[in-house]
Amino acid sequence: MALSLVKNVTKVVIGGGALYLTYDQGIWGEGSQSTKAFNRISSQLVAKQPPYVKERLGGVQVPSTEEMAENVRNGWNSGVMKVCSGVSAAPAFVGKYSEKATSSLALFIRQNLHPNVGK
Repeated sequence: MALSLVKNVTKVVIGGGALYLTYDQGIWGEGSQSTKAFNRISSQLVAKQPPYVKERLGGVQVPSTEEMAENVRNGWNSGVMKVCSGVSAAPAFVGKYSEKATSSLALFIRQNLHPNVGK
């Protein structure tokens, strides 16, 4: 009991701390604040790269805000297209499986509830 309480309190504290830190940095503010925070954080990431990252990987490249916006836009559009295609295919999908369920239920009833019917 006490161990699960400690685990849950720890999770809440970590989540709350992450939320507070991102709010304090301006991530959840207006678009201009978020862009400034992103640029500040990405410049710190690039500046504080360990030497082995620079040697082996040639350094970490952080994408620009324009590249990130394009990726988000493409991901959103892809998601909308998948949802719309799923919605348009739903009637055929439901019809196919409702027929299968009906025939399976009828077979089950014939075999188990009325064993003498159909013989």
